[in-house]
Amino acid sequence: MSQRPSRRERVSNHDMWSRRNYLVATVGLAALSGCTGDTDDEDQTPEPTDAEAGEDEEDWEEERPPGVSESEFEGGPVPDAYVSATSLGGEQRNPDALNAKAAVSFTEYDEARENDAHQPGRCCANCADYIADKNGDEFGACAEVEGYIDGADWCVIYEGLPEPEVPAGMSEDELPTAEVPEEYRTASSQAGEERDPDALQSQDDVQLTESVEAIADGPAQPGQSCGNCAEFIPDKNGDTWGACAKVEGYIPVEDWCAIWEPVSEAV
Repeated sequence: MSQRPSRRERVSNHDMWSRRNYLVATVGLAALSGCTGDTDDEDQTPEPTDAEAGEDEEDWEEERPPGVSESEFEGGPVPDAYVSATSLGGEQRNPDALNAKAAVSFTEYDEARENDAHQPGRCCANCADYIADKNGDEFGACAEVEGYIDGADWCVIYEGLPEPEVPAGMSEDELPTAEVPEEYRTASSQAGEERDPDALQSQDDVQLTESVEAIADGPAQPGQSCGNCAEFIPDKNGDTWGACAKVEGYIPVEDWCAIWEPVSEAV
């Protein structure tokens, strides 16, 4: 499985900044040309076409699910699947007790890095309050914040997912290769793929590590964690561990590996 570019990679802030500044620059050059009396056709910069001028608007539209207005995106309501759903950290969403995005300094990851409260690698995808995508529109929700939530976003009430306790009778060193409990052995992932215990990769082979570290150090992109991976099998027995349809051993929801695949493509 290969990683596809994230939504933010396809429509990056840099690209939008470049187009906006290109338009500003061309208008500015045209004004300067008029002030200096230079009317040479070869030096005149053509005005942007309607298609070019509308590119920014189209890009912003891509930042929201089809048919969702900006006000709905920011404040809800969210689709029914999220209204009272349970977050990665096990908290149930209460639609009557949510924070507005503005009240929690909600922002995209790139902008979050300028906030003194932000720590590298932290994003909604590895936050205990995050509810991963359930309908394939590439957005999730939050147990504490209203509106649609992208896994690559961040806010000041971020709450990290703690490492689960080692199950009784096991050592931490055994977890990566241990046989998982019966509930997981042939279970289906959150994207519907059945786990085959005889066709699994080792955790070392797929570079399994904590999502926060993987994002901070570079292998992972903001917004990626086991919690929103198509291959992840969430906790089934209350021990807060999960499993994977492709990787052996116990898998915590807060981790990430090199074969990460967005659940959005399969739900």
